Amino acid sequence: MPVPTFEAIHDWHDFFVLLGTGAATLIGAMFVVVSIGSSFLTEKSEPQIRAYMTPTVIHLSTVLLGSILAMLPPIDGPAVIFGFGLIGIAGLVYSGRIALDIAGRADLLVDRIWYGIIPTIGYAVILAGAVLIGTGRALSIEALAVGLVLLLIASIRNSWDMIVFFAQRSGGPT
Repeated sequence: MPVPTFEAIHDWHDFFVLLGTGAATLIGAMFVVVSIGSSFLTEKSEPQIRAYMTPTVIHLSTVLLGSILAMLPPIDGPAVIFGFGLIGIAGLVYSGRIALDIAGRADLLVDRIWYGIIPTIGYAVILAGAVLIGTGRALSIEALAVGLVLLLIASIRNSWDMIVFFAQRSGGPT
């Protein structure tokens, strides 16, 4: 007999608190990244902003939202399925579009992987977790956790990539 969703997610409470806290902190850090790179943020750089900075903030916001959704008291199966299903579908569409946009650029393979492929996989795993909850299968909460962690890890790496990019071009100490 499957464990009711609230009980299953409740066992993961501390994990989701930590994940959401990390995402919220990194969203704040992205404001620092933007302020450091403000001289590069012009109308001319708008395509790069849409391809790199905005998706990173979206992914971090998704991790925060997913963590909040998982910690809502007492949440039931249909609400979890709908919430995470919507996150998964919307994220797949969005990150798939970003991945295709980046694939058409002359970017490094590592950037294509971290800005395009990894987030798309993360959203697919979140959607799979929602489906697993809906079918009462095991590993559903684990799938949600893995999908959110993939988004967080990609966002950490991408935030660092952006800060290094801006720092190298800021004309500061060498």
